[in-house]
Amino acid sequence: MRLETLAIALLGLTFGASATADAAIRLGVVAPAGEAAALEQWSPVAELLGESIGEPVNLAAASPGELLQMLESGELDVVIGNPVQAAVATIQMGAQPVASVVRLSGAQFGGVIVANPNSGVTSARDLRGKKVISLQSTAAGGYIFQTHYLTDLGMSVPDDFERHATAKNQRDIVNLVARGAFDAGFVRTGMVENMIRNGDIAEGDVIIVDQKQTDGFPQVHTTDLYPEWMVFANDDLDRTSITQIRRALIAVTSDNPALSSARVRGFEAPQDLGRVIDALETVGMLEPTEN
Repeated sequence: MRLETLAIALLGLTFGASATADAAIRLGVVAPAGEAAALEQWSPVAELLGESIGEPVNLAAASPGELLQMLESGELDVVIGNPVQAAVATIQMGAQPVASVVRLSGAQFGGVIVANPNSGVTSARDLRGKKVISLQSTAAGGYIFQTHYLTDLGMSVPDDFERHATAKNQRDIVNLVARGAFDAGFVRTGMVENMIRNGDIAEGDVIIVDQKQTDGFPQVHTTDLYPEWMVFANDDLDRTSITQIRRALIAVTSDNPALSSARVRGFEAPQDLGRVIDALETVGMLEPTEN
């Protein structure tokens, strides 16, 4: 599908100097809450990028799988996506890391295992024989990171659970665990704190298993911390353009309104994806790499 058609299929928008779609930098962004919301969120960043590099930027939003297909087919030059997409694209497509996204909580995130206080789960090893709920198996902070963590403890996920179910969103996971419908659940860092702050649950409704605190990271976590979202480029994009885009994004100051719209603090040099790749190999999403 040519990018000119994305205005209809994927709600594409073009920013920057006047030019044809073929001459534009074709930027895709993952849309976890729908394409329209993602375009509204990231359009100011795309406009700012186009002004900074002196080239038009054509912005499209789509699901994670669609974006990777479009990157592989050459329909996109650059993607702003989650670390799972970035790792898969790097290993399987030769994609080039451009920059890491610095969210309001920082440039890293992790997984949290929540448990009902009356479940008998006080450590991760207690999950054997318990009822556990998570997001689908492709969710980084809602399944992959916790599976990586439990595998390192010698557990087999989900075989060691009495029952394993999947939910459509993380709020449902926390609420179901708080009500006792499940003994434990997997969510990303910050979810429990946000729900307590919003009054969705009360302190003590759930406990965080094997909780850790890391200097410079504001949220409690169970698993290790992993890189946040990343900007990565098609291997066919010339290195001069990649360098220009990287410099332009990193140069954006934290007080720029475009970052407020995107709900991020900024961009920094790309982080090493090695830990994400290890986690994806553990859950079978990537073939183990040879040392």
